Amino acid sequence: MTEVNPVPAAAFQELLLGTEELQAYMSEAAVLSLAILGSQVLGCSLLIDRPRRTRAEGHSDDRTARMSVPACAEPGPVAEAAVTGMPVVVTDAWTERRWRGFPGSSAEEGVRSLAAVPLALEGSARGVLCAFSPRPHLFQPRTLRAVERTAAEASRSLRLALRIDGHLNRARNLQAALESRTVVDIAVGIIMAQNSCSQETAVEILRSVSNTRNIKIRNVAASVVAAVTDRVRTHFEE
Repeated sequence: MTEVNPVPAAAFQELLLGTEELQAYMSEAAVLSLAILGSQVLGCSLLIDRPRRTRAEGHSDDRTARMSVPACAEPGPVAEAAVTGMPVVVTDAWTERRWRGFPGSSAEEGVRSLAAVPLALEGSARGVLCAFSPRPHLFQPRTLRAVERTAAEASRSLRLALRIDGHLNRARNLQAALESRTVVDIAVGIIMAQNSCSQETAVEILRSVSNTRNIKIRNVAASVVAAVTDRVRTHFEE
């Protein structure tokens, strides 16, 4: 494999400008990583784990997504790279015995060697760029350095992508909280009007129903609002 020149971060940043969701960006970045590394690499996967969030991943194609399943299992080369912060190389999947369950179906998909290189992310996020090849012993020092350089350049834009995704997630959670509070407030008002009771009593009625039926109080409130809305709609339709 020929030496790969350092990849400008602008190539990954340009992708980020064209995608709105983290998952979509990671898929595009995996495709770009594959193009950078050359034809001897069969596919690339990017995987990121964050506390209290589902794993974010992107693959250069569907076949690579299938190849990544045994590689990303625990124990496995990707998990080891993420935990240790060090690159992990499989020189020949057909003779690899370090991890139970690997290579598994990866070998059936044509994987003979791989390199799992940690991404340089922020905070508690951990990520890995994994490059797969149908050739054994491909990831020798020079080729491994090419994967490491690609991971370093991808990491720069991924840090920004994760910040954006974090802000979007907080905004969505805030919006959901505001909507939930609005529904509960409306339901409390309805119960107060129907029962000629105080606000405290109306809230206690919602809590009692929620506890008795083991349903979230927001869902109970939504049912109260929906029932009134349906009756009003029926009245006017008549």
